[in-house]
Amino acid sequence: MMMNNYIGNAAYCYANSAAMLLASIEEKVEPGLLEVVGGFSLGAFLSPNNILFFDNCSMSPDYAVTKALHIMGFTVTERAYDRGSRMPLDALKASLSKGPVMVGPLNMGKLNYNPNYRALEGSDHYVLLLALEGAEVLLHDPAGFPNVYLGLEQLEEAWRTEFPWSSQVYRSWHQPERVEHPDRTEINHRACAWFYSSLIEQNKDKVNGGRTGMTAIMQKAEQIRSGELSDNEWAHYVYFTLPVGARRAEDYRLFFEKINPALSALKHTQSLQMGACQSRLVSRNWDEAGRWMSELAETEARLEAEIMKMKFD
Repeated sequence: MMMNNYIGNAAYCYANSAAMLLASIEEKVEPGLLEVVGGFSLGAFLSPNNILFFDNCSMSPDYAVTKALHIMGFTVTERAYDRGSRMPLDALKASLSKGPVMVGPLNMGKLNYNPNYRALEGSDHYVLLLALEGAEVLLHDPAGFPNVYLGLEQLEEAWRTEFPWSSQVYRSWHQPERVEHPDRTEINHRACAWFYSSLIEQNKDKVNGGRTGMTAIMQKAEQIRSGELSDNEWAHYVYFTLPVGARRAEDYRLFFEKINPALSALKHTQSLQMGACQSRLVSRNWDEAGRWMSELAETEARLEAEIMKMKFD
């Protein structure tokens, strides 16, 4: 089968926001590359409430953003505050006076410029703040809303929301600066070393009872075959986890194409399987969806084994 590159929408909020932040200093970095080198979207795990995620339970999107920037030769000023704090408005004003500020995670259910915001309550998100104008902030939201306005009260509500994987609130990134110029070979080496070490950490993770990788996916495949998914969990897979997972897998395919053809091929297989599983889940064909999820489990095991073969000086 001929491989065509995917061009289109994806829920790449933190990668898109980070790319816009870098663009503010005239650095053009593709969001797909930031998404990949941060390493967050490698792996799989079952959360404490038994929801499957195709990402690394031993880190968070917050950490992945900063890691990706460092791998690519940038420093960035990152701030966060203890839960229960008031919104750091003075610090935000000072930061915005020097340039755009990336913020998140935000609760999408409080972002009322989005006409569908009420249905998005509890979903995490990242945006780029551009300027403070009176009692509102001007921002770019990579979910399809450039140059929109949000009241400061709504920003505070969204920004102070506590997410279980983020230990603090009011997290922001601003004033990125290039301090190194690694070539693509060096970026690839740094990223692959990071993938290797983060996978080891994920496999050591005991927070979720060790329910990671192939084991986690296979457990979910059995549940899907039985048709025992709530409407909320079904929506989680068909609207977010599987579509964004398929896109991420395609970006990893491109990343590995010249440096590890075996991993590239496995990532393409994974993307195909995620798309097939999503299609069957939408039509509630539980047997077929479960079969494709089982195949995903086997591919995940092969991916982990291939990553663990990598050697570093």
